[in-house]
Amino acid sequence: MKNLFTIFLFGYTIFSITFLYGQDTTKNHITTLPEVIQLALTNSTQLKVSKTETLLASQKIEITKLEQLPGISTELEYGYISNAQEWTPSFSEHGVGIIPHHYTDFTTAAAEEIFKGGSVRNDLKKATLEEQIASLAFEKNTEDIKFLVASQYLNIYRYINLRRVYLNNAMLSENQLKNILTMQKQGMVTENDVLRTQLTLSDLRLSIRKTDNDIEILNNQMNIILGRSADTKLIPDSNILNTATTANGVSSFIEKAVNQNYELKISAAKVRIAETNLKLLGSDRYPSLSVYAANAFQRPYINSIPSIDVYYNVWQAGISLKYNISSIYQSPRKIKAGKIALEESVQSDLLETQNKETEVRTHYIKFKEAEDELSTAQSDLKSAEENYRIVEKKYYNQLALLTDLIDATNTKISAETNVTNAEINKVYTYFLLLKSSSGSIGI
Repeated sequence: MKNLFTIFLFGYTIFSITFLYGQDTTKNHITTLPEVIQLALTNSTQLKVSKTETLLASQKIEITKLEQLPGISTELEYGYISNAQEWTPSFSEHGVGIIPHHYTDFTTAAAEEIFKGGSVRNDLKKATLEEQIASLAFEKNTEDIKFLVASQYLNIYRYINLRRVYLNNAMLSENQLKNILTMQKQGMVTENDVLRTQLTLSDLRLSIRKTDNDIEILNNQMNIILGRSADTKLIPDSNILNTATTANGVSSFIEKAVNQNYELKISAAKVRIAETNLKLLGSDRYPSLSVYAANAFQRPYINSIPSIDVYYNVWQAGISLKYNISSIYQSPRKIKAGKIALEESVQSDLLETQNKETEVRTHYIKFKEAEDELSTAQSDLKSAEENYRIVEKKYYNQLALLTDLIDATNTKISAETNVTNAEINKVYTYFLLLKSSSGSIGI
């Protein structure tokens, strides 16, 4: 009676878990990977920060463009001027020079730099390159989030499938227990067979609970990424396993990496920035040539004795040539440092290219390995199922021991989980190959 109650309780628990997890409600429904990715991109704080950095880089270009325009300034002063104190060279006599006390000065000036070794042009080029890097970083962050979400999505699907494997085998073990209890009543098996079967059921029950916990943990992590409520359960679409995964040759993926990968594009842009910085350092050796114009409206006129309380206007225009003499000994050292920085950028770009090629080759090998692993796992599963069928039949005909049946069961469970893991791993390694080459998982 106790054994029958155990079977009933276990069967009810399995049914309840299956029913609850399979509910199609507003919070728990099948969601495709593109839908999940779109939610992540909409709610990602990291992408919002990256987008702001892109906008800031664009604004820096607009600010740099203003350097090409004339600088215009104006100034208005109004104040009080004291009288002038006058002494002879020997300070033996003292006098007071009367100066009108109300002082007014209104000045307007404009100047435009027309040559400084191309510094303005190179500043604009540098700002443009920095904007490109910011845009590439935003695109790279977008693809990183896509890959993160896809990985999490596949993990959830993996555990749901593992749970299904454990659940199916638990039901199978439950039927075995019923048959063994019947055989025990007939005196065909011992109590030991019953206990061993109950232990198998108990282990499977624990595996189901642990898998449920893993699914809940992954769901909590995914809900944070997607910006959804904590009690929302993600049920992946099984069509994810039908993702087209073709890889004809590693050379095509390496070519994509060289031409399309965001990390390599960023690295190449950094080399161009280092080149531009070197040009900017070289511009310090050149004189600065500017044109200027100014107008001053003042009161009083103090360039005469006595000063005259009148308004007067003076304007001027001309060309200004300025040269920083200290650049003669400063610029060579700065340029040398700039050349070293450029060489470092070139070598870093070469290293990044070599590492990326190695990474692509590694992921290509792992993808091919995943294909072989899936093929092998599917073949092993057929053998394990056939072995289980034969051993089970022998056991019920008392031609095999319970240990043989348990071994066959464990082998079948292992084979089923291997197929599940191999199916997921094939899609995951393909996404990994795509990301390491083109930088995008194609979704």
